[in-house]
Amino acid sequence: MKCCSKPKLCSHKLSFYPQVFLEPIKEWSYFVGDRVEILSGPDKGKQGIVSEVIEERNWVLVEGLNTKLKVLGRTKQFYGSVVSVEQPLLINREVALVDPADMLSTKVEWRYTEDGEKVRVSHRTGRIIPVPNQARTTHDYKSKTTYKESPKDTTDSEISKITFSPTLSTFEMDIMKSEGIEETRIPNKTYWY
Repeated sequence: MKCCSKPKLCSHKLSFYPQVFLEPIKEWSYFVGDRVEILSGPDKGKQGIVSEVIEERNWVLVEGLNTKLKVLGRTKQFYGSVVSVEQPLLINREVALVDPADMLSTKVEWRYTEDGEKVRVSHRTGRIIPVPNQARTTHDYKSKTTYKESPKDTTDSEISKITFSPTLSTFEMDIMKSEGIEETRIPNKTYWY
């Protein structure tokens, strides 16, 4: 017996998917290429390199650690191949950054140097933990020094131009101002209760 005509939209089936509540992290401290230590699970105490960062869920993937076996390509004629897939780790409680000075896990905080550069500093040793070069790669280049500008690129002078001045007027008010129309009507009082 069906409970409703459209089972995909049935409201009682939505309760099977638990809601995930996340507190967004203001200053992200983990980047691709960082060495981290796993704090929980079967790989507790092992260190690895971060291969992927998922900021929307506060996750990192560590190369070769916290893996799960998965069967790919299974058909009736073929058993499939078993592949180990890395599972995400929460940065709040399952991963800690490794201090390169002594290779031990540590908490970090962001500070400014005398030159005004923002850097990560280890709580335990007080040394600067540099952001890896892999974190600075984009779709356009592997490092900024190898990037060559093309005529289609927007120049710095065009980017720095201020082309918008914000005001507290609506679209209609802007049109009336540009056409020289003055509002003389007094609106009626409205009550919102």
